[in-house]
Amino acid sequence: MPQLRSRLVVGAAALAVAATGVTILMPMGTAAAARVEATCANTLDDAKTLQAAIDSSKDGDEIVVKGPCLVNATISLPGRRTFRGDSKAGTVIKQADGANLPALLASEGWVKNFDTSDDTLRVERLTIDGNRDANTGTVALMLRSWNARIYDIDVYGAPSDGIRISNPSKDGVMLRNTMVNSVISDVYIAGAVEAGLRVVDPGNSVTDWTFQRSWIGFSGTHAIQSDNAAGWTFSDLHLYATPKHAIDAHRCFGTSIHNNYIEDFGAESKAKETYYGIRCDLQGEANTTITANRIHKFLPPPNGLQELTKAWKLRAAPPERRRDTAAGPLPADVDFVYLALDGVNYGTGHAAVTGNTILGHGTKRETGLLFTKGDGEGQAMSVVSTANLVDNVGTPRRIGPGVRLRRSY
Repeated sequence: MPQLRSRLVVGAAALAVAATGVTILMPMGTAAAARVEATCANTLDDAKTLQAAIDSSKDGDEIVVKGPCLVNATISLPGRRTFRGDSKAGTVIKQADGANLPALLASEGWVKNFDTSDDTLRVERLTIDGNRDANTGTVALMLRSWNARIYDIDVYGAPSDGIRISNPSKDGVMLRNTMVNSVISDVYIAGAVEAGLRVVDPGNSVTDWTFQRSWIGFSGTHAIQSDNAAGWTFSDLHLYATPKHAIDAHRCFGTSIHNNYIEDFGAESKAKETYYGIRCDLQGEANTTITANRIHKFLPPPNGLQELTKAWKLRAAPPERRRDTAAGPLPADVDFVYLALDGVNYGTGHAAVTGNTILGHGTKRETGLLFTKGDGEGQAMSVVSTANLVDNVGTPRRIGPGVRLRRSY
């Protein structure tokens, strides 16, 4: 694990700036952080309006966006600022038809290829619409900031990932420091063409984040796909209508996966493939806990994405999902693993798997709990597995060689 670096935050006095479409409201008295307002007109000039407001801001400022906004250029978000809307319904930032941007909103360091992470970005109270039907390849929100806070946003229809946290910059520059101590909370990510939340980290920089109290539905691949889950907490999430794995977490090291409701996974059901509700491979030297998760294998309705899209356009809640219409027979040549520790990357991996509930369909192709250290030489796994309810699953628990099942105390 990289050491966390201390940072000196030096705030500059806010100055009034006059620019088209930009208003700065200065508080009385001592110079302090300012409120910068950017009002969109739902035209192709909105990207310029937004970027002008952001570029006029200083450390500590709050950029308030009044929508709807139609965006045809990546909006670059510098650190040490708050970027917020008036409300999720009132501030909708939508990608223009055919823009095909690499990212709709992105940390400045990602856009400008810095080799250090940005500082203290906050995004809240708005909606990001990737307009997937008229674009390709766009990440809705690209983050490359440490100490970030992402609260109370909706992300809909991203042509790539809904939210991506990325070590490589736009042109592939890698970080030489860390990107840690951040929170994503109370967000709704729906209808992404690829993953709902994606962590891209070929190095070891994107650690120690919290993703909590959120919903991911109808992603095109995984709900959560993470190259580096070290120090992460994934908690109180509702993940549903997932074609591949619900939580695919690699390099678990002091990781917590807790109190999540996984409604279904593996919906694409390709022949000879294996799909996971929760999947985690372990690093040595630290403990991981997987507790109190509820994992099912319902099947999303075949027209579920179309119903979601219709509801989105009408600004209505999606239709009710009932088990009698969302469940059915599983394919005979596909494997489903509800909860897996399926590898140790070095040393001895340590994990506690307790209090989880799993309900299957009673087929031989389903495994409730899987613990295996993988094929590496010299690795081992030490696991406590207790108080887990595994019902109606062909293989309740499978333990591979080199795995030591410990007593609980």
